[in-house]
Amino acid sequence: MKITKTAVEYIITNMICFVCGQLCSGKTLYSKTLTQISECVFVEVGDIVRSIKNTVDREKLQDSKNLFSHITAQLRLLASANQPKQLVVSGVRQKEILQSFPNATVLWIECPQEERKRRYELRAREGDTQTFDEAEQGDINLGILEVKKYILERK
Repeated sequence: MKITKTAVEYIITNMICFVCGQLCSGKTLYSKTLTQISECVFVEVGDIVRSIKNTVDREKLQDSKNLFSHITAQLRLLASANQPKQLVVSGVRQKEILQSFPNATVLWIECPQEERKRRYELRAREGDTQTFDEAEQGDINLGILEVKKYILERK
């Protein structure tokens, strides 16, 4: 049986689960838990962006709207390299990335804003020099609300 490039692409795009949500909604915790119970491979989009931009500064990382094709290419590489395991990808903030994987599973994590703010203020992550409101606005500018709409209205 010959496996075509189209068949490989289909397998790669089906072997990805995206876990999305606004800042501090619990997407990383959920993703890591999922990878432990189902032997998947965890990927944090922020790690890809930090690697490309060579910084941990949240404000600089949020200026990455133009990197969606680089992120998509890296995810395809990781999916291919980790077959047959599924990738669980946390932290997509651009719908173009999700649109590049039309057969992927997509999840939206919802959490009240007050709780997300509390978590942000407690986590003290390196590079988090912005206030919660500034960080949230940066994610909105990057496209997180379009991601939410895309996931919830997807047919």
